[in-house]
Amino acid sequence: MHTNMHTKNHNQKVSHESSHEGLRALSKSSETALAWTAPLRRKMQKGKIWMMGAAAVVLLLLFYGSATGNWIFIIAIITAVIVYALDHFEQTRTINIEISEFGVKIGNSEIPWSNIKSFWIVYDQPFVRMLHIRTTGRAMPDIGIDLDSQDPVEIRRFMKRHVTELEGKKESFLDLSTRLLKL
Repeated sequence: MHTNMHTKNHNQKVSHESSHEGLRALSKSSETALAWTAPLRRKMQKGKIWMMGAAAVVLLLLFYGSATGNWIFIIAIITAVIVYALDHFEQTRTINIEISEFGVKIGNSEIPWSNIKSFWIVYDQPFVRMLHIRTTGRAMPDIGIDLDSQDPVEIRRFMKRHVTELEGKKESFLDLSTRLLKL
């Protein structure tokens, strides 16, 4: 009887491991239909006029904070400037994007089709070339992927076989503002 319980527990453990390995095997064995590398995010080119304008805005905000005695505001502005400067000088990483019968792989993160609710493509050459995926995740439900030089029609055709397209969806206000202000 002791042997049977050990065998039963061992079989359950093997079964659980097999299903977990099967998921990994599915993602590795599924043929990649579309693959490309893209920057993690686009860095906007900023000229001298942009830099002078940004410096003027920061100085005005610091002056306002000083005039009103709002030291926390001043600390927040200085912190934002430091974070922006660190980000500005950091090298942009590129990531591998793969779309397969299993789902979408962004870098090392795999998103199976069952976790993708919908998608939409914002394509306005030469300004915007983005694939957006809405997932079931709560922390980051919408994911934007740079299409780089990929054909959006081919991506759309493949994605529609697996998930619903949100047709007519435009660039979000936040994305548009970030792009126009070159942030």
